[in-house]
Amino acid sequence: MAEREMAYRLFAREFNDSQFQISPGADQSGEQDLHSPNFLVTRAGAKVNRLFIAGVVTEVEDIGNQKGGEKELWRARISDPTGTFTVYSGNYQPEASVFLSTVEVPSYVTVVGKVRSYEPGDGSVFVSVRPEEINIADENVRNRWVVETARLTLDRLDIFEDVLSSDMSETGIIEYLSSEGTPSYIKEGVCLAMDYYHTDVTYLKDLREDIRNALLTIDEGLSSEDGSRSDTESIILELLEQMNEGKGVEYALLLKEAGLKDISAEEVDSSIRSLLSRGHVYEPKVGFLRIVT
Repeated sequence: MAEREMAYRLFAREFNDSQFQISPGADQSGEQDLHSPNFLVTRAGAKVNRLFIAGVVTEVEDIGNQKGGEKELWRARISDPTGTFTVYSGNYQPEASVFLSTVEVPSYVTVVGKVRSYEPGDGSVFVSVRPEEINIADENVRNRWVVETARLTLDRLDIFEDVLSSDMSETGIIEYLSSEGTPSYIKEGVCLAMDYYHTDVTYLKDLREDIRNALLTIDEGLSSEDGSRSDTESIILELLEQMNEGKGVEYALLLKEAGLKDISAEEVDSSIRSLLSRGHVYEPKVGFLRIVT
């Protein structure tokens, strides 16, 4: 029986930027080895088969039987401070499907699942997660996940940047990383990413900036627990609660009501972006906002 791969932590930004999936190889008879795991190689050098993610489930939809697909198929969107994961649960994930069919939206959740990719044939690639386990979480769990995921990702970016600044061959890179005790999934992932994506320092710096911003939202969230949330954010949250009739509040109407309280459009926009990044509000659909309860 094949050993189960470790579940790694990735931010949604890095996951969604990924396109390169390694499929099972052939065995000695030339047949495809169905027991070998699929791996997704990210632009930042992670080689992963399973993920552990945490965030806010902002949308759940029953899409079973669409276009002759699985009879039971649920699609969920789970947001972290850098983007949104797409999760599909079908006939072979009965427990996860039951969870998604009953979960209250929005809710904090954690997910362990396998990576999947789909190529529609036009050159694009869509990545998603097939859940093995989903559990209800809370803001503290999500915050701890962000901090630990940031630490692990930044360590990997340091390794990648060291390699990019050197003139070593692929063999030299592997030998160097092996001597440094670098985990095999990073060692192999970095070489594969360099070869497939031609990842450069600019991309790594952009990803660092996203991670820095994600950590800043955690700092702001922790301070808000002590009652130091800005007055504007508090008013915005009050308005969203008062104006919501079950389907969220239209952004244009929120701007109008906030204006009556002498809050400028710029202040509303800044507050909403802060609340969105910290997981306190979400968009049930474009142009509408709702509080995460």
